[in-house]
Amino acid sequence: MFKKIKPMQYFCGLDLGTHTMKASIVRAKDEENLDLLGIFETRTAGFKDASISDIAELAECINRTVHGVMQKTGVKVHAVQLGLSGNMLTARRTSAVIPLIDSGTKVISKFDLRKVDHQARLLGVNLEEEVIHDFPQWYKVDDVNSSINPMGLIGRKLESSLLLLTANTLRLRNLTKAVHQAGFEVSHVAFGGFAASDVAIEPQDKQQGCALMDIGANITSVLFFKNGIVGDVQFIPWGGNYVTQSIAQRLSLTVDLAEEIKKTHAVALQTNPRDIPGEILIKRPKGYIPIRRESVFDVVNWEIENFLPHLEAVVKGSYLYHQLNKGIVMVGGGALLPGLIERIEERVNAPVRMGVATQGLNNAALYAASIGLGRMHYLKKTQESIGVKTPQNIKDKILISIKELCQEYF
Repeated sequence: MFKKIKPMQYFCGLDLGTHTMKASIVRAKDEENLDLLGIFETRTAGFKDASISDIAELAECINRTVHGVMQKTGVKVHAVQLGLSGNMLTARRTSAVIPLIDSGTKVISKFDLRKVDHQARLLGVNLEEEVIHDFPQWYKVDDVNSSINPMGLIGRKLESSLLLLTANTLRLRNLTKAVHQAGFEVSHVAFGGFAASDVAIEPQDKQQGCALMDIGANITSVLFFKNGIVGDVQFIPWGGNYVTQSIAQRLSLTVDLAEEIKKTHAVALQTNPRDIPGEILIKRPKGYIPIRRESVFDVVNWEIENFLPHLEAVVKGSYLYHQLNKGIVMVGGGALLPGLIERIEERVNAPVRMGVATQGLNNAALYAASIGLGRMHYLKKTQESIGVKTPQNIKDKILISIKELCQEYF
């Protein structure tokens, strides 16, 4: 008897960042064979401060990014897994209690868990929000028996505690519309930082306790893991763009030139400025002018010193801080700043390492979110948001279009 061979499946992750947009295509044969085929990155346009500034420009940027990775890999995709940054999300905790039976006791089933979780979601979300992820924290049976998985236990009532990540409904619908205008469907929506953890952190490390620090352009997301689940999520309003803007303002440079200097000359090492000799030649219309490397170091160090106290408060303030047995893993563009790992490690008193999303990829931590988004869909780790998923059939698309026209003109 011949063994049936499963066809290859291809998934595209689209990481929508404030500064750059990244797309990846993952080939999946089964859970053990998930291969990264290629990545493509462009400068984000039409999207600023977590809001759409020009939907046509954003749609064109999405089209250019996804087609770029399709041309690079030779694979055609029709849908994307959309990744959101931390500045589009709100984290909050919620809980609910339900009776298991009117009288007597019963054995807790999967249906009971779904029911109490659903009730907790309803109590924890506002009318204008969508739930992107819900992370169960614990369950309590009859106020006495706490458990991560209470299935099979006997009780009269069941309590659930959830950690929710929510996003504004209208903002999500507009992003979905932009992707649709670009010519693609939205299969799932997920938090980019959570997607990055799927490829940057080993499952056993999430069990023993660790944190993922995703340093983006304008926000740093910190996710704490214990017992294989997300136990805490915190957001810090700081990212790589803060360093770029400071270099541009304090050294009277353009933003593009400041970004280039940051990538090639900026370091976060704690040292004496006098130990950083030399100059950087900057091209001007009337020739080249020198800028001391010491000046660049001063600007970068000033920004890092502003960031570290906030990071220390978040990491040490988490109830999971003393359970970070596997330390902190860093991803995101801001994580590539030389010397930053050492500065953070010293400040929070915990081991810090760079996340490696895949072998053989330069600056893999930069693309962890987009790679993880492609993998998450196949592994079914993404929470679908009601009303966010793009309709797949023509009838539903026509109805949506008619509804949008009616809302616009009537």
